[in-house]
Amino acid sequence: MTLGTWINGDSAETISVRDRGLSYGDGLFTTMLVVKGRCCVMHKHLKRLQDGIKLLGIAQIDFAALIEQLTNLADSLSHGVIKVVITRGEGARGYSSVGCDQPTVIVTSSLLPPHYATLREQGINVGVSTIPLGLNPVTAGLKHLNRLEQVLVRQQIDQEQWDDAIVLDCQGYIVESNLANIFWLKEGTLYTPSLKLAGVEGVMRDFIIEKATELGYDIAIDRYRLGSVMEADEIFVSNSLMQMVPIVMIEERPYSIGVHTAKIASAVVVETSSE
Repeated sequence: MTLGTWINGDSAETISVRDRGLSYGDGLFTTMLVVKGRCCVMHKHLKRLQDGIKLLGIAQIDFAALIEQLTNLADSLSHGVIKVVITRGEGARGYSSVGCDQPTVIVTSSLLPPHYATLREQGINVGVSTIPLGLNPVTAGLKHLNRLEQVLVRQQIDQEQWDDAIVLDCQGYIVESNLANIFWLKEGTLYTPSLKLAGVEGVMRDFIIEKATELGYDIAIDRYRLGSVMEADEIFVSNSLMQMVPIVMIEERPYSIGVHTAKIASAVVVETSSE
């Protein structure tokens, strides 16, 4: 088993204080589940990185070398987590990125938290955060390094002793949970919020939409108020590591782990594990 950190392909633990990822959050990341020595849905993670690099105007990295590194690391890890962070690299003082043509690629591997399996089986209790997300249609959907809003929401989660929290944007529409994307079912239709103005377009979110469509579910994607999810029959959240986790309580309101959630989860877990 290989656990550690690699920076631009070399084993290392430090970056330059001039790295723009540190100074400005100028970069993006993705986190992959490793099962049986393979990175699950790696092609989707790589596409997200490529799309993010293009959007931010970061100099192109050697994706062939990255794929080789991820493949070899996953094979030695067998089961766990691999995270890839790409920053614009080192730069001079100030916001200008002129001359920043050597991106920093950070790859870390770690063990998968063992409690995720329990969360999938038992579900989680969540609150509704009072920390709103700002709107930005340019960076909406991107998993960029600016996570300060999520840090503030996490402080509230820890204080309230919730497992997670539903997060709204500054106009009061549902965006996601602090840890994951959110879905709910009502009368057989699968709902999830639009991420065109805020939030992270998760790899697992995209995968779930694909699988639910194949299973015959109608998919509704739009901007929804909190009441829509509160009146749902079933609710779950998803990310690449937890996969699908049911919500069984929103503050004091209970929800059941329903048959539709179980059906979709079965398709997703089987496909992800064999990817």
